[in-house]
This record gives sequence, C-alpha cells and structure tokens, in this order.
Amino acid sequence: MATKNGSATAAPNSADEIDAVSGEKDLIDMMNDLQTKLVANGYSLDLALPQIVVVGSQSAGKSSVLENIVGRQFLPRGCGVVTRRPTLIQLYPTQGEEYAIFGHKENQKFTDFKEVKAEIAAQMPAKFNFSSIPIQVKIYSPRGKNQNIIYAII
Repeated sequence: MATKNGSATAAPNSADEIDAVSGEKDLIDMMNDLQTKLVANGYSLDLALPQIVVVGSQSAGKSSVLENIVGRQFLPRGCGVVTRRPTLIQLYPTQGEEYAIFGHKENQKFTDFKEVKAEIAAQMPAKFNFSSIPIQVKIYSPRGKNQNIIYAII
C-alpha cells in the first residue's frame, strides 16, 4: 500500500531495458521504476517488494555493511545519530563508469563518491530532527548487481 505524504513532483524517466533472451523487462528494474515514481510523487515505500533492509541502533555497523555490498565508501559518518532520514539505494550493474544519480537531482551524475557522501549528508534534517521521506540514490557500477536497499535507523 502506498500513502501520500506531500506535494507531487515529476517522476523520473524509467529505464526500459528489455532482457535480450526472454524479451521481458527485469523484475528488479520494474520495481525500481515503481519505487522511483512513488518517491517522486510523494508516496511512502510501504510496499512488499524484495529488497535488503538495513536497520539497527546507532553505530551498529549499518554503513559498513552497505558500503561493503556497494563496494564504495559513500555514506556519511560522525558522532551521534548521522542518518536521520531513510535512504533508498538502488544498484544497477553497468559495463562503463561508476556513478550515482539522486532522485532529487536526476539530471546530475555524481562520479566522485565523496560528493555522493556530501549530498547525502546535505539532505539530512537538522540535528535532533528526523524525516520519513527517503533519499533516493541510484548507483551504477561494474561491481553492482540489481538490488534495492533501504537504509534506516531505529
């Protein structure tokens, strides 16, 4: 079930890659498109979709686990609670360069993962505030497999 939480914005274009053997669109690509459209239009991600969800208490190693899955250091770190907003990470395999694209900056390609880290940090609410609206980041990498990861704190 999806729930409306605010004003709508334009949904990003979907990647319409079709599997050459089966002639069908990959299921994870379809789910990524759906999540992208829901987030872009102000809906929550309250859907039963196959994905990795990483939750845990403060300083429990969630960032380290995710960075090992992705193969890059890109998550902000610091003292106290750093992650104050869920982060939807969508991984896409690619043959070319490694880069990230944010849902709120879909026309900007981030090739420096220090800048990815800075952008995620910039999207966090002010200290002692939290948001349920996810940050969406798509990571394209030769190391990646089609996966969805939801990163949150408890």
